[in-house]
Amino acid sequence: MDNEVLEILKNYSNLENFGYFILFLYSMGGGYIAILSAAVLSSINKLDLTLSITIAISGNIIGSSLFALFARIQQKDIKKMMIKHKRKIAYTQIMIKRYDWILFIVSKYLHGIRTFVPIAVGISRYNIKKFFLINAIGAIIWGISLGFLGFYASGFFIDIIRVLLEYPYLLPVVFIGIVIIVVLFMYIKKRLSKANIL
Repeated sequence: MDNEVLEILKNYSNLENFGYFILFLYSMGGGYIAILSAAVLSSINKLDLTLSITIAISGNIIGSSLFALFARIQQKDIKKMMIKHKRKIAYTQIMIKRYDWILFIVSKYLHGIRTFVPIAVGISRYNIKKFFLINAIGAIIWGISLGFLGFYASGFFIDIIRVLLEYPYLLPVVFIGIVIIVVLFMYIKKRLSKANIL
């Protein structure tokens, strides 16, 4: 019995199985770090690009659809839970009426809004079947675009790592540059939030 357990663990203790599993779970939340990482790993033959994109798309479709479906079934509870985000949900619903399918696709790439869109759909009277269809199309575009971006940009990132290893004194400069970019991004995001744009 112990040998069987060890064999099962041995078969599943590799990057491919856990990598695909993590990719699926992470994609359910709409995060793009996992698909980009999987694409980079595919470029060095650690994962399969087609399978990674397919898994990411599947996870994204299921995650967004479940969010919308759960919000539709449990509207009262969701409204209570989202009371702090009432304005964001209301604003998202207005944006859905105005931009419809364009918002569904674009929101896949936007960190702050991608969770609110399916919830806003769920607690509104929007046709849920229509959302499922557009959501699937958006997830396909999202998965393919980020998958290929990560795959073809991986050489660029690997070259940067190679240069940093060759010239280690550049590492602090790069780190400071990244910190400045992150701080600038957070500042812009805060200003846009205050202006009710996000």
